[in-house]
Amino acid sequence: MLNNVISTAANAMAVQSQRLEAVARAIASPRTTVAPTQGAPGTPVRIGALPLGDAIENIATLAEVELAYRANAAVIGTALVMIDTLLELVEPDCDEC
Repeated sequence: MLNNVISTAANAMAVQSQRLEAVARAIASPRTTVAPTQGAPGTPVRIGALPLGDAIENIATLAEVELAYRANAAVIGTALVMIDTLLELVEPDCDEC
């Protein structure tokens, strides 16, 4: 049962890794835009390499990925502690053995 928990958390981390790669590609992909002319209303403004519309979505996705990684890492850590506890109950450490 604990192996299923670890496997599920590991699979979830793999999915988040794919999301992270997709966001990284979106951020790194060159976007061709016409440089705004001075005083042209409605022209997109760029900060670094990120267009303003996509930047917020990408940052939110990165935050979601980070939280999912942390949650799944905690699940795996808890499962490992549970396995260690069960193993100690079955065969406790014996200093005299």
